[in-house]
Amino acid sequence: MRTAILLLALPALAACATPREGCLRSATRDIAVVDRLILETQANLSRGYAIDEEPYITSNVNLCVGNGGYHRVGWSYCNQPTTRYRQRPVTIDRAAEQRKLAELKQTRARLTAEAGPRLAQCNARYPSP
Repeated sequence: MRTAILLLALPALAACATPREGCLRSATRDIAVVDRLILETQANLSRGYAIDEEPYITSNVNLCVGNGGYHRVGWSYCNQPTTRYRQRPVTIDRAAEQRKLAELKQTRARLTAEAGPRLAQCNARYPSP
């Protein structure tokens, strides 16, 4: 859910960025994702469990405009289903999480090395003021 909101907001935020900022952001986007995964894995290891978001559906009662099945227009109550998320702890395999963390750190090092030329290209194309 949060990811969907961020993806919908991304075009609006990208429109506010300068071309240089957009270029730098696209060059380091994968590194930011891996950094977030590293932080999540480290938090799981320090807690001893992972946190999973489980969706559930609730109903909200709102005021709606409509005829409510009658031939006159007015205010009525309507139920709207809403998806919410609850966090629940999930057991982890510590050895698997440590392997995952080591792989993520290797991936980050590789992505950082690959991003160097792209960052240089962005800096050459859009010099800083």
